[in-house]
Amino acid sequence: MATFEKTIFINAPVQKVYEYTINPENWSHFYNGLAEPESVSGKGEVGTIVKSSYSMMGIHFPITIEVTESQLTADGAIWKGNITGSFPTKQTSRYVAKDGGTELTFDIDSVPPETLFTKILDKLVTDKMEENSTQHTLENIKAICESAQ
Repeated sequence: MATFEKTIFINAPVQKVYEYTINPENWSHFYNGLAEPESVSGKGEVGTIVKSSYSMMGIHFPITIEVTESQLTADGAIWKGNITGSFPTKQTSRYVAKDGGTELTFDIDSVPPETLFTKILDKLVTDKMEENSTQHTLENIKAICESAQ
């Protein structure tokens, strides 16, 4: 099981970052390894269901993402999702207003799929790959939200 936290500062308001990142139509634009959705039910609010696939080292794993919490507050926002299928993961995204921008933190708790792929690769390697992928995802969000100002 991989459990880690990654944080990035984005020079854009919380509401802008939150609204962009909760929209499931945008997810494949910034989530490293996530394909275009096969189906979408909802717009990022609680109960939204997205069927897609996640790619790691060229292998595509079917997944379903369900939004379990999505709330904009006076001092920030929170979003939570459960990913089921080949790559079970729980993600919590916390958005905090800071220095005129947004501090975005992803908390990830995942279990790599039991495949020949993960049996060949060392667990430390797959965990590090997932952690790197999350960092790239945050950097993609930063680039997109800061350039769209």
